[in-house]
Amino acid sequence: MKRQAEHERCAAYPLTPRLRPLPAHAVGARPGPASALLALLLMLPAGAWAQPANDGCTTATVIPGNSVQYNPPTLNVSTALTNLCSPAHSCTGGSVAKDVFYVYTPDLDGTITVDTFGSNYNTILSAFAGCRGFCGGLSCCPNPIEYACNDNYFFGTQSQITFDVQAQESYIFRVSAINASGGEMLDFNLSWKPANDACANATPINGLVYSSPVYSTVNADVDTCEAQESCELNGVGTSNSVWYSYTAACDGLLTLDTEGSDYDTVLSVFDGCAIFYGVDIPCGNPAEIACDDDSGTGTLSRIADLPVTGGTEYLIKVADYNPALNGGQLQFNLRFDGADPPVAEITSPLSYDCACGVTPVYGTADQPAGLFAGYVLDYMPVGGTSRTLVATGAAPVNDGLLANWDTSSLPEGTYLLRLSVTNGCGVSSTAVQLVYVDAAFASLLLAGPANTVVGGKVCPTGTAWDVCFQQYTVDYAPSGSASFLPVQAATPAYFAAVTNDPLLPNEPWDTVADAIPDGDYDLRLTGVTTCGLTAQQTTVITVDNRQPVALIDSPLSCAVVDGVVEVTGTAYDANLAAWSLQYTGGGASGWTTIDSDTFPVVNDVLGYWDTSGLPDCAYALRLIVSDTANLNCNGAIHHTSEYTVGVLLGSCGDFDADNDGDVDLADYAAFMQAFTGALP
Repeated sequence: MKRQAEHERCAAYPLTPRLRPLPAHAVGARPGPASALLALLLMLPAGAWAQPANDGCTTATVIPGNSVQYNPPTLNVSTALTNLCSPAHSCTGGSVAKDVFYVYTPDLDGTITVDTFGSNYNTILSAFAGCRGFCGGLSCCPNPIEYACNDNYFFGTQSQITFDVQAQESYIFRVSAINASGGEMLDFNLSWKPANDACANATPINGLVYSSPVYSTVNADVDTCEAQESCELNGVGTSNSVWYSYTAACDGLLTLDTEGSDYDTVLSVFDGCAIFYGVDIPCGNPAEIACDDDSGTGTLSRIADLPVTGGTEYLIKVADYNPALNGGQLQFNLRFDGADPPVAEITSPLSYDCACGVTPVYGTADQPAGLFAGYVLDYMPVGGTSRTLVATGAAPVNDGLLANWDTSSLPEGTYLLRLSVTNGCGVSSTAVQLVYVDAAFASLLLAGPANTVVGGKVCPTGTAWDVCFQQYTVDYAPSGSASFLPVQAATPAYFAAVTNDPLLPNEPWDTVADAIPDGDYDLRLTGVTTCGLTAQQTTVITVDNRQPVALIDSPLSCAVVDGVVEVTGTAYDANLAAWSLQYTGGGASGWTTIDSDTFPVVNDVLGYWDTSGLPDCAYALRLIVSDTANLNCNGAIHHTSEYTVGVLLGSCGDFDADNDGDVDLADYAAFMQAFTGALP
């Protein structure tokens, strides 16, 4: 429909006459010129007067993009129309008619030649970047870019154009007749040849590895004065040659091959292109550096480990063995190996070392022989997907400072620190270290003793651990003084981490042997990482190594008592836990509590012993006083003092246990032995 609409717009000014149907009233009328013409048309084969399918620019015949030779059957263009808005030829002075169009979108860069040789009429041929539209009224849109135009190539009346094309770019070809010349059987031809057909147009190769797309060398020809290789078998010569150039960034080894090609190839390397001085002057031939025929698979070619010098251009020729064979599908491959890869080494921090704050990174980034391009130092958290740059360097470093890595804002964890060094050939070496970034001392706990009273040997317990652990210390100072001393003078620091265990691995802190005065102390645990990061925890303890005071002032030993007996004395300690006043004797077994308390008594009543109902006999009174101090790392053991007196109740006052005629302490001892089975 688009094509029909275009014809309806632009055919108002046809450049060639158009046949119109006869009016209805003329059918069956007396024969005349019009009816004779109609009769003649009816006698022609069906479709003889149909317009070619590619009569319009927008319906151009599509030439396959992989075509290297396009030669369709001849096309009858006698019924083609010439539209007003067809792209305009630039190279004709006469009128044009009977246009047809072709479009070609090549798969690869190259050079194309298009001609109308074999046609039986006078043609004009142009190539355009696109079609020309109708922009309103009788106005045509601007003419597209014209790449080439030819009328009467040399002395004939057919046309030919040649120009370079780029891959995936579309090219429109318009073929017109000059002055509606007769015959009008079009022979349209297109051929493509590689862009690197000539040594002067050699494809430059950069990098370390190259593989060409597979392409045809069928139309590749031989330059005038083309450098000739010396290694083809039997000296039959070569043809269908294409060229590449390679300049290594530094000294190394070059490997070339044609693996993947489907024809017999010959590879050669030269130090330049041949020079054409003139028809009667010999060519200036370059020096051949290497040549191979059939060292690859089958009849393919391979040149391996060719030494090359950095900065020198090498011209590489790929040819078809024997001019009679006419090329084929070529795959060309190149690999460069640098003679000496660069050195990349991180010497500090080493793997699993700890980093914190601004961490200097030392190592080597160097190229022992050849050109040094530079180095990059970066990092990435383990499990991450992107790297962060630390620094770059353009000058080599040999066992020195590569960069200062600022880790102060990084989350704590393990990171991959990477050094990448590249030489002038593009060859890289890499060194990687796993580094732990430490942001704080991880785990510190002074579990005990905490806010308690201690005596004798003290056993601090807790945790001091970090991935980057270096040491911990346990020290003390009188509360508020900040004059800290190690609890074990012989071991001021400990270098093995502890988890929920005693913090003093050698022996407890002996406050008695160290003559630590009683009083309040700050007990401090400090953890230090290899980065110097610290954590501290302090608790207050009270050292108490004094025995409680236990004293019965009244009644005195051997006193005779009766009734309700007032017992006085002292039960005291600065860290008193409790006291208990007890008696035993008479018919009782064991001790009976008279009174007890947790409050101290000093020179005062300890309790009232009601002796009513007790048999007259010898009795013992006992005062036991204990404090809160945890002794020798055992919370169940405390300081305890005991005071005992013996008294006589009632008529037992003249009790002479040893029968010596008087009552004295010897009688009390005999009594206690009889009562308890042991001397007091």
